[in-house]
Amino acid sequence: MPQFKPPLSFRELLVYCSDRDSPHWEFAWREFYKRYGMFLYNSVRKRCRNFNVPRLRRQLPEVVDDIVAEVLVTLTKSIGNYREVDNEDIFPYYLAIICNRTSSRFIKRQFVPAMVDQDIHEIKSEIQNMPPDTRVELYEHLVCKLRASDSGRKRNIERDINIFQFYFWADLSEAMIQSHPCLLNEGERVVENVIRQMRIFLKETSDDSLTI
Repeated sequence: MPQFKPPLSFRELLVYCSDRDSPHWEFAWREFYKRYGMFLYNSVRKRCRNFNVPRLRRQLPEVVDDIVAEVLVTLTKSIGNYREVDNEDIFPYYLAIICNRTSSRFIKRQFVPAMVDQDIHEIKSEIQNMPPDTRVELYEHLVCKLRASDSGRKRNIERDINIFQFYFWADLSEAMIQSHPCLLNEGERVVENVIRQMRIFLKETSDDSLTI
């Protein structure tokens, strides 16, 4: 194993980390982790806490470990594209962006099974207690997932998305949603059926077993 006189310069560190075929690659990543590992953990932990999802808080250490592992995988693929190799001062901003994006993807990915497996009243209560930014981000994610259920076959997909989101995000009862003027001509159990069908779709499209 090649040896270096510490510390490696910032440029050297990035050059060695970006070249998997280099004999210095493993050494460089160990040095990278020593230098930036705590920053990665703190950034991910902060992002997870800001989401303020109750089940996430109960599993925080394990979730943070999993997200940091994903961050490191992302970095091994992307760090070669980093161009500011002579300006280490701004590198933490680059790392923070990757940590935030990876954390958001992980949490949204895990939130979908929770919409299916949790008790409905528990889900609604958790959503109402989330910070506004978290609610908006998860709302948009769920809308994208539900629109994917259309595939050109479902005629009332936009109506059904509105019903589903009114029920969970606005915390309206089935009776309140059913009384909306746009739904007066629908069948008696339309709201119940839409909620059930949307949850089935989310279960079928979920690719993660861990729920938060």
